[in-house]
Amino acid sequence: MTSHWPQPPATYALVQPRQAEARCGRFELAFSRHGARTHLGRQFVCYPFHMTRPFALDRAIPSLLTVYQQSSSGGLYRDDRLTSRYELGAGAAAHITTQAATVVHDCHGQPAHQVTEIVLEENAFLAVTPDPLVLFPGASSSSTLRARLAPGAVLLLSDAFTCHDPEGRLRSFDRLGSDVSIRDAAGRLLVRDNLEVSGADIAGPASPIGGWKVVSNFMLLGDPTRLPAAEALVALNDMASAIVGVSALANGAGFGLRCLAADAIAARSIGESLFELAVAAAFGIQPVPRRK
Repeated sequence: MTSHWPQPPATYALVQPRQAEARCGRFELAFSRHGARTHLGRQFVCYPFHMTRPFALDRAIPSLLTVYQQSSSGGLYRDDRLTSRYELGAGAAAHITTQAATVVHDCHGQPAHQVTEIVLEENAFLAVTPDPLVLFPGASSSSTLRARLAPGAVLLLSDAFTCHDPEGRLRSFDRLGSDVSIRDAAGRLLVRDNLEVSGADIAGPASPIGGWKVVSNFMLLGDPTRLPAAEALVALNDMASAIVGVSALANGAGFGLRCLAADAIAARSIGESLFELAVAAAFGIQPVPRRK
C-alpha cells in the first residue's frame, strides 16, 4: 500500500523522547503525647508511600505507637526522590518500621534518593527500624538523615542492606551511600556517620565482608540514663550466625553498632534484640514482638 500522507521535510527535527520524571514521594508524621498515650496528629502520605493506621501493640507501654511504612510501587527505582519526616512532641513515643525488605532496582546510573528528617522534643522516644534494602544488579541508592534531639530524648536508627541477583549470575549493585547527622536541640553537631560503597568493593573472593550476607548499621542515641548498658549491647555478639561490633559515639551521644549476619534471619534477630533492649531501657518494660 502506498501512503499519500505528506512526508516531513529533510530539515524536520525529530522529537526526542521525554525522559521519565522523578517520583517525589512524601511520608510525614507528627506525634504528640496526651495523658498516657501517644496520638498521631498531622500527617501527609503520598505515592509511592502508603500507611494504614498506627498500632498500639504494647498494652503495658500505652505511649508507644507502631507505624508500618508501606510502599505500593514494588521498590526503589532510578532517580526516585523520597522524603520522610518525623516530629515527636514532649514525651511521645513511636516505632517506625516497614512491612518487608525494600528492593532497589537497576537505576541505570541515576541513584534513588531518600531523605529523612527527625525532630524529637524532651523525653521523646523514636525507633526507625526498616527492613534491609535488597540491592539488585545496577542498583544505586543514596540516603540522607538529619536528626535533632532535645534533652531526655532517645533515638534508635537501623540501616541494613543485602545483595541479590534474580538471574543468579552474581552481578553486583552499583553504589550505596548514606550520610547521617545527629544534633542537639541547639543545633550542635554530636555525630556524623558516612558510608560509601560500590558493588565492586564487596564482590568476589577478596570481599572485606567475606561470606556474610547482610550488613547492618545501628545507632542508639540520646539520654544515657535511658539507654542500655554497654555490656548488654556487647552480649548481642553471642550469636554464632552474626558478629557485632559496639562503639561509644563521640560527645557521649550513645552507641554505634556494626553487624555482619549470615542471613536475613540472623540479621532480623539482632535488630529485634536491639529494639527490645532500647525499649526496655527507656520504659522499663519489654515490648511485644512486631509481626511482619
